[in-house]
Amino acid sequence: MASAFWYLEDGRGFARRWSSMAYMLRFITDELKTIKGAEAFYDYLEPFVFREEKGDEYNGYGGFIRNDESVMFNFDLRSFAPQNRDFFWMAAQNALVKLIVANDKENEGFIFLLTQLLDMHKQIIRGENPMLLNHLTIIEPERGEKLGPGW
Repeated sequence: MASAFWYLEDGRGFARRWSSMAYMLRFITDELKTIKGAEAFYDYLEPFVFREEKGDEYNGYGGFIRNDESVMFNFDLRSFAPQNRDFFWMAAQNALVKLIVANDKENEGFIFLLTQLLDMHKQIIRGENPMLLNHLTIIEPERGEKLGPGW
């Protein structure tokens, strides 16, 4: 059962178990730090990345606890500045390529998930119906939040 949700630019949802989302966000942020110009966005997203080596513990409902604070994996890409969304998609693509090249059976599930996430993004670019590939039964309305750097 999904416990973490990412809302994409057209309101469709990408939803998975917290652990899958945790690793995907880790793969993506690890690639973000290699993209020129994405440093501020990396610094913004990094605190949302589950890191066992920092003592993070699963909170039981789609996030984790770090230093007695609950951190959730849910976010709406529309709340990020347009340049940061571009960085996110570049990093997701780079993470996918890196996992494919590594050819590690342990990462096959993440390759599938990143491919599906990037397929959703391609559908958004083409203007396709968000319900064609959506992990939710609704289109999430935009809240108009502006989070992170670059606004």
